[in-house]
Amino acid sequence: MSKSKFKVLIAEDDRDARKLCRDFLENLNFEVCEASNGTDALEIIEKEEISMVLLDWVMPGIEGIEVCRRIRDLDINRYIYIIMVTGKSEKKDIIEGLQVGADDYVVKPFSFQELKVRIMSGERILKLEKRLREAHEKLYELSAYDSLTGVFNRASILDKFSQELERGQRIGHEVSVIFADIDDFKSINDKFGHLIGDEVLKEVADIMSENCRNYDFVGRYGGEEFVIIVPGLKSDCACSVAERMRKAVCESPIHVANMEIPVTLSLGVASSKESYDSKEIIDLADKALYEAKKSGKNSTVKSKR
Repeated sequence: MSKSKFKVLIAEDDRDARKLCRDFLENLNFEVCEASNGTDALEIIEKEEISMVLLDWVMPGIEGIEVCRRIRDLDINRYIYIIMVTGKSEKKDIIEGLQVGADDYVVKPFSFQELKVRIMSGERILKLEKRLREAHEKLYELSAYDSLTGVFNRASILDKFSQELERGQRIGHEVSVIFADIDDFKSINDKFGHLIGDEVLKEVADIMSENCRNYDFVGRYGGEEFVIIVPGLKSDCACSVAERMRKAVCESPIHVANMEIPVTLSLGVASSKESYDSKEIIDLADKALYEAKKSGKNSTVKSKR
């Protein structure tokens, strides 16, 4: 059997029973953790990437039924498959376990052949869940990011802006927005062709991303125009960020296909000091960008409102 990628937790207060289960699971090539009580089980689940739990119902401290309930209340981005191990064989007990979130159960005493069948069933479900989660993440990536540059697309960056404005208003922080436009980009396309133009767009997006903080957001607004959301910064500080980006782009030519292509940026900056209406702030940043273009390009202009 190939090595499983799933980690199993045995939550059982009986040492001998834990050892038997551990040996059995390791022979199936699972990675195994152990807990002798419910409190330790929950701590391990919060620290380790546990995929499956063999959970004894009766344990010291927090009983298995409560551990199961708390696992289902955890805010985690993966599914944990729970097999309740119990000496309680009455239908009402089994129903109670399933109602609080157990996926399956085995009644003591059980055969390891039965346990293996139930574990393999859980593993199939976990593999399916993993594939679905990966597919969902891929779909999100396709829907949220610009396929050419790899930064957020227009819809996503505007959504991020609205979220940050709402958060900034709630905690009393300014949020600034930077509009950046590649100067004379049409002439780059006309002179070198659209494929080279696409490479220039990608390089500029990379440079801007590298000159942001980890919690800033860069998005492609359309064509050669980009939007950068800088939460927690007043417009003067956001202008410093914009200037850092401008200098990083203009001080060295873009290297594409063994060519050096000089590129400059014009940038406009506005912040929530003027308004918490996203459309109004974007309009102010766009007007500031227009002023930068009008004043000779390759510059940063702050909204004068």
